[in-house]
Amino acid sequence: MLRQIVGLVIGALLLLSAEVCSAEDMRFVDANDYTGYYVDASSVNYESTAACNAVIAVIKADRNRMFRYTMHFDRGSATYQILSSEVLAYDTKTVLSKSGPDGVAHPYAYASPMRSIVDFIYNDLPHAASAASPGTCR
Repeated sequence: MLRQIVGLVIGALLLLSAEVCSAEDMRFVDANDYTGYYVDASSVNYESTAACNAVIAVIKADRNRMFRYTMHFDRGSATYQILSSEVLAYDTKTVLSKSGPDGVAHPYAYASPMRSIVDFIYNDLPHAASAASPGTCR
């Protein structure tokens, strides 16, 4: 009986986590307290060995919020630009607000979450070597 209950709980947790990433290939990058950083591996579009676009998610569990961004990263100049953004209620995935591009390239620091995301995209995703050919989607 206890095994069945544990199995049901684990199954429910897997189902809930699969719901978050249902049409995406979200990969965990890093966390800081109650904030988790993810990259949608299926969205990465390498423009060159130094620039790419990708969808990322920042999940703030303590606030029940998910911030989903389409971003342009330039690791050569250590900058990122927000191309679009959405704020969602994490539990229901209800979109609370949407925004377009901010038009500004923001620098990121050595120890910032954005640097971790860029390093993950270029160093840890399978087939990252395909970044040498512009326009290759992963």
